[in-house]
Amino acid sequence: MTGQQMHLDAVEALAQRVLVAAGTSERAAQAVARSVRLAERDGIRSHGLLYLPIYAEHLRCGKVLGAAVPLVTRPRPGSIRVDAAHGFAHTAIDAGWADFTAATRANGIAALSLYRSYNCGVLGHHAERLAEEGLVGLCFTHAPASIAPVGGKLPLIGTNPFAIAVPDGVGGALLLGDRMAILKDGVLRQVGTGRSGVDRRSNH
Repeated sequence: MTGQQMHLDAVEALAQRVLVAAGTSERAAQAVARSVRLAERDGIRSHGLLYLPIYAEHLRCGKVLGAAVPLVTRPRPGSIRVDAAHGFAHTAIDAGWADFTAATRANGIAALSLYRSYNCGVLGHHAERLAEEGLVGLCFTHAPASIAPVGGKLPLIGTNPFAIAVPDGVGGALLLGDRMAILKDGVLRQVGTGRSGVDRRSNH
């Protein structure tokens, strides 16, 4: 089999086309395609192009609503809440982002919370985005109980429960993502796909 290498710009464009064809709004497709690009950039194949067929399947069966319009509220000066309306978390995060970062700068600390949302992809990328804006990002997510804590026998926590990122002083981020399982469910899906390689550099 001859491998085909893709630039990250092409990865993002392909992801956006697939998502729109599966019933996602342009706004949601852009947000999710960006996350696919970042996953491929970082070598997290379980959340990159490999996940596109799963996104498409979940759109078609109604597990996630591609045309959902997030509703942003601000119950407290430092609290931003977003009802994702059963849509992608990525779109809901984008919807609340400006208010969230403004509240953080105004108050010194703020929280953005989502409800009624689909999964957020790689949690660390949202923390990284905050750090790139000069803020400290600390992200948490709930997930199905899939692994046991150290010394335990019963599954109690998810595989990617938190991430933290801090500015590196030159416009980038130092990121720590706590991936609690060495092999995630998504990683196991890679076996036998025969997927081609991705050039993790942007087009120049």
